[in-house]
Amino acid sequence: MAFRIRAMLTKIITLAALTTATLIAPAPLAFDMKDPKGVSGLTFSIDSPLEPIKGHSSALSGTFNFDPQNPDQASGKIIVQSADVHVNSPVMTDHMHQAGSLDVAKFPTIEFEIKKVENVKKGENNSYEADVTGDFTLHGVTKSIKVKASATHAPDALAKRGGVPNKQGDIIILRTKFNFNRSDYGVGPAQSPIGDKVEVDLSAAGFTTK
Repeated sequence: MAFRIRAMLTKIITLAALTTATLIAPAPLAFDMKDPKGVSGLTFSIDSPLEPIKGHSSALSGTFNFDPQNPDQASGKIIVQSADVHVNSPVMTDHMHQAGSLDVAKFPTIEFEIKKVENVKKGENNSYEADVTGDFTLHGVTKSIKVKASATHAPDALAKRGGVPNKQGDIIILRTKFNFNRSDYGVGPAQSPIGDKVEVDLSAAGFTTK
């Protein structure tokens, strides 16, 4: 009888400890990925013999949920406004926005949603590198891709960086470089002087307030 009582008490204490730990465990930080200063964004390039193209976009938004103690549990979505994707030529930009290419009226956003974070390595200054698998959606087509990405977490840096008056909070900087073939997403004609491979370089700043 005494053994059973001790076993029962042990189970109760263990359950209570687990419940308490769950209740007091900090929730992931929810970062707003629309840079309040408007200076982060992405660049892209398409190389080809006749039409080398470079472009950019600063209309990034989305959310990023991050727990510094469990970086492999990160989640979120980065959203780019298709109509804000530009190249240096206004004529080419207008053509790129039309139905034969990005078709921004029908497909207003380009998105990357995190599905899995693996092989996390922590570096200096609260930086993390990882392999990130996610759903990349362009021109209404969604494909799973894997990219190498980094995150730099800057606690209590919001006031120092600026952009959100009279607020305290953290900053996160996300960086990644990846490529895709535009033909895989039905963007533009297959037979074109413009190359198929698109190189993307993204740096996005997000914030959370306290």
